[in-house]
Amino acid sequence: MTLSAKRKMLWVSIALILSLVGIVWGLYSTQNANPQESIRVSGSKPIDATVKVWANYWVHGDDCEAYSYDMFGRKAHKGGKITTFFTQDDAGSDDRYKFKVPYSAYTNSKNCVVELRDIKVEAYNAFDTVGFAQLRIYQSGTKYNNKPIDLNSTIQAKSCDAFLHQWKDNTWSGGLGCNFYINDKKISKRSEFNAETVYFDFSQFNDDTVIHYDILAGDDYRSAPLDPQTGK
Repeated sequence: MTLSAKRKMLWVSIALILSLVGIVWGLYSTQNANPQESIRVSGSKPIDATVKVWANYWVHGDDCEAYSYDMFGRKAHKGGKITTFFTQDDAGSDDRYKFKVPYSAYTNSKNCVVELRDIKVEAYNAFDTVGFAQLRIYQSGTKYNNKPIDLNSTIQAKSCDAFLHQWKDNTWSGGLGCNFYINDKKISKRSEFNAETVYFDFSQFNDDTVIHYDILAGDDYRSAPLDPQTGK
């Protein structure tokens, strides 16, 4: 690649980053300061694991005065999406986690409706820094594959065990895969290394709602980081 081509790619990358910053800033700056109603997402986890929870919110409405912008800084469309990461773990224990997630829709100062789109829960440790046991929580529908589960359901990622893979260049990588259950009924066909999805009727959420999701280590669970050269 020539030097001029590299410089061109660099400027395109800078423009893209600045445009993304503009999107986030434009949407976040319109959020309402009023407190929202929240549900809780909580459960057990391996003591070495860190659980992260985040939610996506739609920003929309005919009268919405906030805009998303394309990579060239031009107005693309009204509203967009906000991603909020929650950092306040209120469990107070190494083997549990608990987060509050705002769920109630509201109209912000830019006349935009801010509405919950989905919630994601994922665990990380020194062995699997990419993340494992990701649970995706979406608004339910009426089709056979997206009907709501009961609010009082217990969701579990069981037998979270390590796998190793050696590549053609003789380096190693690995991760943790889990089997997913709802109320002790298995919903994953095999050990899942990506994510599992569940559906709730968001209209049933209230301040007493708790989404119970346990992440449970298996017999071959691994905490120690992997040496990519030796696989140990």
